[in-house]
Amino acid sequence: MTRHHGIAFGTDGWRGIIAEAFTVDRLHVVAQAFADWMKRKGHERGRLLVGYDGRYGGERFALHAGRVLAGNGFRVDVTAGPVPTPAVSWRIPQKGYAAGLMITASHNPPSYSGVKVKPEYGGSPDETVIHPIVTLLGKHPPRFGETRALRRVEYMDEYAHMLRGLVDRGALRKLRGTVVSDPMGGAQAGIVAKILKGLPLKVVAIHDVVDPMFCGLASPEPVEKNLGALKAEVRRRRAILGMATDGDGDRIALVADGGAFVTPHLVFALLLLFMVRERHQRGGVVKTVSGSFVLDRIVRKHGLPLYETPVGFKHICKLMREQDILMGGEESGGVGVRGYIPERDGVLSGLLALEMLARTGKSCRQLVADLAREFGTSAYDRIDTHHETAQASLKRLIASPPSAVAGAKVARVNALDGLKLIFGDDSWLLFRASGTEPLLRIYAESDDPARTRRLLAAGAKLAGVRR
Repeated sequence: MTRHHGIAFGTDGWRGIIAEAFTVDRLHVVAQAFADWMKRKGHERGRLLVGYDGRYGGERFALHAGRVLAGNGFRVDVTAGPVPTPAVSWRIPQKGYAAGLMITASHNPPSYSGVKVKPEYGGSPDETVIHPIVTLLGKHPPRFGETRALRRVEYMDEYAHMLRGLVDRGALRKLRGTVVSDPMGGAQAGIVAKILKGLPLKVVAIHDVVDPMFCGLASPEPVEKNLGALKAEVRRRRAILGMATDGDGDRIALVADGGAFVTPHLVFALLLLFMVRERHQRGGVVKTVSGSFVLDRIVRKHGLPLYETPVGFKHICKLMREQDILMGGEESGGVGVRGYIPERDGVLSGLLALEMLARTGKSCRQLVADLAREFGTSAYDRIDTHHETAQASLKRLIASPPSAVAGAKVARVNALDGLKLIFGDDSWLLFRASGTEPLLRIYAESDDPARTRRLLAAGAKLAGVRR
């Protein structure tokens, strides 16, 4: 994370509280740096796409960014209304845009906005993109074009049609029952019902409006604590599946029939098995360092290459562009699949989950139980704690890792991203310091929830964290 001119620029771009960290003046600085970077790459005459989601001021911010890009000589298209981030990611390579910007703060609370950078391939940018833009922040004063120079574009029907074509509608026609969709007030509201229209499935939606307050949710993040309404609706409707996508539509969470939350680790594992066993596909699999050991066991059984990366989809995206990768996923619910752009799409992940139910003829609950019987139970948890000396504490642990934790001998040490202690039965404990604030994240996974809690408690003690 780099700060310049009050702008904290991270993996995909920059975000902050509206009218505090995120201001129009700072947005102009970011847009100018992006324009300077594009010109440095020789794209002076390229067409750029600017999208925005349903957050406060989204359209206004998009037009401000567009005016700066137009003032630098670019031809600029701005979406005609709020769109999910994957719709912008897909549109860029599909229409040959040189690059794009997305006004969004993803899963952050309603008071936030931000900017994600989308290179020509549409996926998450790595440091070869981000670092040059950061170095250009404030180098030149913003140049402004006219709002009338911006072309407005509407393509959500095309986006929905494309997603519809990525799943087997013939298989989906075999499904009966109710599906509950929860877009969490995000820009992807209404799209699941549109895609599934004409099928025997009944689609019930909650929080299905584009709402800058995300229908009263503290944040549009598809984690279990935010999905009480979805779980209740799945139970009430006796639905076959519940699916939630985050504020800008690139992450997925599932609720099984009966109302049980399915962790993102298990969603990734279930979809991977589906792609291998039902769609008969092969290829590499990418997980981040905080990914489940269940994935390791699946790829070992099926003889697939496994790649492990630091946390952040930018690392997965890079491998998807360079290698024959079947699937890549992260702890937060972002999943990318071959045959699409090298990026996450929560709606597509949900559609693939429905195809999985149709092809296997099993309920989500049955599939989760089968996964546990074949590959072991995953009991995963994480604690985030404010820790003023997080970086120092982590450096100390990396320099002198313990040989045993909570009575278990450490079999392997992984320092790819923070410090990961791996035990003989595949269980593990991971320490990572946040790059944006004094925060220490401690993760653990084992085959037993009580043991996972013990590992987290022991990890907190090792790190000097008070709980």
